[in-house]
Amino acid sequence: MAKIVPFHTEDHSLTANDGESSLFIRHYYRGQPKLHFFLVHGALEHSGRHMDLVNFWLKSYHDVAVTVFDSIGHGRSGGTRAYVESFKHYVDDFYKVAEFVYSKNNEFTQTIICSHSLGGLVTLTRLLDTSYQFPFPVKGLIFSSPCIRPQTIMASISLPMLEKLDRFMPKLHLPLIYKGADLTRDPERANDFDTDSLIPKFISVRMAKEVVEASNRIIGLSYYLRIPSLFLIAGTDKIVDPTSTLLFAHGIDKQLSKVIQYPKHHHELWNEIDREEIFKTMKTWVDKQLKETK
Repeated sequence: MAKIVPFHTEDHSLTANDGESSLFIRHYYRGQPKLHFFLVHGALEHSGRHMDLVNFWLKSYHDVAVTVFDSIGHGRSGGTRAYVESFKHYVDDFYKVAEFVYSKNNEFTQTIICSHSLGGLVTLTRLLDTSYQFPFPVKGLIFSSPCIRPQTIMASISLPMLEKLDRFMPKLHLPLIYKGADLTRDPERANDFDTDSLIPKFISVRMAKEVVEASNRIIGLSYYLRIPSLFLIAGTDKIVDPTSTLLFAHGIDKQLSKVIQYPKHHHELWNEIDREEIFKTMKTWVDKQLKETK
């Protein structure tokens, strides 16, 4: 591991796709980045929940940058909490932040996108849905428990019921049926989730509907993914269906896709008790991708 050298931090703001809300962006960098990590968080949480991973990347490489942001309705970004008018807003906001990320790169910078849960669904939608474009070069994708098929996001409410509720009460709050202990076996990180004032303990009807519909659109498109990808799958995941993620990953060219399963782990692998080992596994994969271009 490289010697730790001080890094710089910048906070930025962009106008979200709704034309009103602001997107919170934090950019960390050291030197002229040869490697840039773009982190995309999951549903209801925010980028600050993944600081251990941010710090790992910053201490693992010298000329490196890490950019994180909070999605609309999440964390320090604007917008109604846990609500989105259309899933397209998430996808287009992701692209806006990507434009920022690539504006910080030089011609030699390699970019790795690290996406967790809902962030994985947003990333895959932007890359695979032909109604969108992503003209930027991506060296690799790392997915932690991507939301290929949600399990508990809408509790026991069916999609038809969500659609009916959405017509009359799109901002109705559906209480979460999971807690921090369902996300990670680390008691401290579980408590952080339960007590974090930036994390709402509900999801709106509209957001739930949009997520479910987006996952239905993306689930059969893995064959078209042509970027080296690492899928980290938690075996005891109560939030997304690990079997669906495994099937999705197996639909990708085997030379481009690597799957690592953690049978006893919960949803938030980047906050699990052995996350440092998971980070090292991710770094090994990243180093392999970088080596293959030399």
